[in-house]
Amino acid sequence: MKKFLELAKIQISEFMNSSMRTGSKKIQGKILLLVIFSSILVASGIYASGIYLGLPEGYKDLTLYLMSAASILVIFVISISTAQGQLFQFKDFDRLMSWPISRTQVFLAKITSFVSLNMLYQTVFIIPALIVYGFNEHMGILFYVFGIVGSFFLSFIPLSFASLIALGIRRVAGNGRFKTLFVNLGTFVLMAGILFLSFSVPSLEETTIPIEFFNEIYKFLELYLFPVFWYVKGTVDGNLVYLLGSILVCTAILVLFIFFFSKTFISINSRVQEGYKVKNFKLGRTNSNSALSALFKKELMKVFANSMYFFNLAVGQVMLIAGGVVLVINKSQVDTMLAQFGITGLELKSTFFGLICSAICLFALMTPTSSVSISLEGKQWWITKTIPVKTEIIFISKALVNAVIIWIPSAIGFILVSIGFSFSIIEILLGLLLIFFMGIFVGFLGLSINMNFPKLEFDREILVIKQSMSSFISIMGGIVLGALIIFLYINLTEFMSSSLIITIFTLGIILLDIGLWLYLKSVGIRKFKELY
Repeated sequence: MKKFLELAKIQISEFMNSSMRTGSKKIQGKILLLVIFSSILVASGIYASGIYLGLPEGYKDLTLYLMSAASILVIFVISISTAQGQLFQFKDFDRLMSWPISRTQVFLAKITSFVSLNMLYQTVFIIPALIVYGFNEHMGILFYVFGIVGSFFLSFIPLSFASLIALGIRRVAGNGRFKTLFVNLGTFVLMAGILFLSFSVPSLEETTIPIEFFNEIYKFLELYLFPVFWYVKGTVDGNLVYLLGSILVCTAILVLFIFFFSKTFISINSRVQEGYKVKNFKLGRTNSNSALSALFKKELMKVFANSMYFFNLAVGQVMLIAGGVVLVINKSQVDTMLAQFGITGLELKSTFFGLICSAICLFALMTPTSSVSISLEGKQWWITKTIPVKTEIIFISKALVNAVIIWIPSAIGFILVSIGFSFSIIEILLGLLLIFFMGIFVGFLGLSINMNFPKLEFDREILVIKQSMSSFISIMGGIVLGALIIFLYINLTEFMSSSLIITIFTLGIILLDIGLWLYLKSVGIRKFKELY
């Protein structure tokens, strides 16, 4: 038991420290992480407050039901991809297998760290909702105790089912030559299905919601998500029986998952570590490429060979193409909606071209694959540093991959919308120029951030992709910057034409590209040489 507790502590500590840079900036990293986490809690509280205020009297407790159900859905979606790196292909497998610790203890330590991470996600949704509801309804201390304790167990449900689905995808993929392709495709199809179902829910906008609708929500939760129903009912009513029932059901689901998965934990990870290419290696013909071409191919394969890398940092570009297709198919509805905005005084129809360009900028800024490309070198960093290639070429190869991932989907989506909504030739050329320079900007920006917040020590790539400071700053900063671009565009349309605004944006991005390249050639190269 002592060895298990120590190992579990190490695994959890790695999770907590994975977002921070080691060394002299560790304290600053903890402070920044605390500020970021607090900001997310505040944002979640504002959202929960909006739900509470929008519900009629007598149905305010639906705030807790809806936030709890939302947390389960979010954890489920996240865990499908996260489980691939947490449970099936973690990098310290060989090291842990060599330690004088039973395999059962290793497995349970991994599960413990995985559960701890999901409990943190659960906290973001549940704690603010408890505070909002408890404060407005003047609940006692027992409400908060029941709510906090019970919430820790809710994450067991989505974690278990998502991991089983990930296990199923892994088994179907097998260990063949196209294993990674099947894993990526299976995960993408599942996530796309969830996204499609969410968009298929009928809109309630501008409709009067009858009371029976809220009663149906209660019935749905009681029938299909009864652990959530029991948890909220036990928390609100102070009913210990309901709360314990929820805890027991959630725990039983996790125990069943552990029992099922423990039988295949070692065998699956052994096959994953070996890989098809290692097992079936045969020397074929050798090719010769330029340094830039070879490094570019290496970086591009890294993105598409890692499902976690692709789905966390690049899947938005696939959704961009899908969004373009949906807009063209529903052109008449889009025109009607834009006309309705015109009646209210907000002229969007004449500025639709600029709105599309601004939205493409937002999606591009949310695709910073280069923001973790330095960190993902990991233990092979010494190879990258010592190869006889100029540092500028290494930077360009990593930024170019990021740019290509943005250029192709963005151009396809933009051209589809341009044809569907009859943009002029000048507008099409301006849009394509904006996409070109925005792709370069995102690549250089991600590299600049990663050089300042590198993380070369990790046992699972998911820690770098999802939890590193560089990834977080790049994605959240990209969202803020993208929202700012849309805000500026909408406000500038009163004074300038759409084409002129996009031209100014493009020129500004070109200047930023030049500035970032000069930064990388000076400060970036110096940091590159100092990094070890």
